[in-house]
Amino acid sequence: MALKVNDIFEKMVQAAKKSLGENWYGIEDLVTWEFKKLSHNIVDIEEMKLNGSITEEVAQLQIDLQKNTMKTMMLTEVAIGILAVEAAINAAFNVVSVMVNKAIGWKIL
Repeated sequence: MALKVNDIFEKMVQAAKKSLGENWYGIEDLVTWEFKKLSHNIVDIEEMKLNGSITEEVAQLQIDLQKNTMKTMMLTEVAIGILAVEAAINAAFNVVSVMVNKAIGWKIL
């Protein structure tokens, strides 16, 4: 199953928007920018796995680094709490985790 950037991106954005509620409008541009990068990275990880050029550990590290960067960016952009930020990121990851993990064959989300 080949992952598509737009499929991942749209699902993640909708989940984060729903989770953030009114806070969405303060960080919409930042969140969409970060999820666009993450969506591309996920598709790249799938391709690298198929080519044998990435390990599961490195893929997980890449996802974790990007997730932490997203948290930091969202927390510094507006005055919302860490729990709201984590809930939004978790909602976005949860909505695509089965699709992504199944396509890649590793549990990275």
